Amino acid sequence: MKAPNPSPVSSSSFSFLTLLLWALSSTAAGLIGHYEAPQVTTPGFTSRHDSTTYANYQYHDNLEKRGVSSGLGCGNKYVNCETYCDICVYFHTRTECYATLFKETCYRPFVGGMESLNNTDWCNWNNVKRMYNTFTMCTEEIAECLLIPWPNRMVENEFVNIHSRFFPDCPNEALSDPPPSIVFALVMTPICLIPIMVVLVVLKTKNGDGSS
Repeated sequence: MKAPNPSPVSSSSFSFLTLLLWALSSTAAGLIGHYEAPQVTTPGFTSRHDSTTYANYQYHDNLEKRGVSSGLGCGNKYVNCETYCDICVYFHTRTECYATLFKETCYRPFVGGMESLNNTDWCNWNNVKRMYNTFTMCTEEIAECLLIPWPNRMVENEFVNIHSRFFPDCPNEALSDPPPSIVFALVMTPICLIPIMVVLVVLKTKNGDGSS
C-alpha cells in the first residue's frame, strides 16, 4: 500500500515559521516607532516594472503551482532578503508568501500604530507620515527581495482599503477651499461692480439724450 504524501509543512516547520513571522512583525513594529523611511507622500502607483516583467512573474508563478522550479532566485538589495526567501520555501508560490509577509510584517504593525493614535490625529500628516512611509517601504522591500513587481494589484488594493479606513474624512489640500479673505474678495468684487456699471450706463444715457 502506497504511503500518503507528507504534508507540505510539518508541525515543527509550521512552529518555526510562525515564530519567524512573529519576529519579523515585532521588528517592523519597532521600525515604525524609530525608523524614518524616505518621504513618500502618495502610495506611488506608478510601477518601475513594465508589463513584460509582470507577465514573466505570472508565468514563473504558474510553474511553481505545477511543481516546476521557476528559478526566480532572491534579491539582495536589502539585508532581510535572505530571510524572506527562506520563509517562502514553506509556501507553494511566492504570491502566497508575499501575501503572508505583507500582512504580518507590514500591514499589522501599520494598523497597530494607527490604532494607537486618536482618530482625530489621523488627518495630521506629521503624526502618520513615519508609519505610512515605513509601511510603503516595507511592501516594496519584500517585493524586491522576492523579485515580485512593485506596486502590484494586491498592494494597490490594500492602499485603497487603508485610505478608506483611516483617511476618508481627511481634506485633500489640492481641493480645499481658499482662505476666507480670498473668498470674500471674489464674492464682493462683482457685487461692488454692479452699481458702478449701473451709474455709468445712466450717465451715458443722459449724455446721449442731451446731445440729441
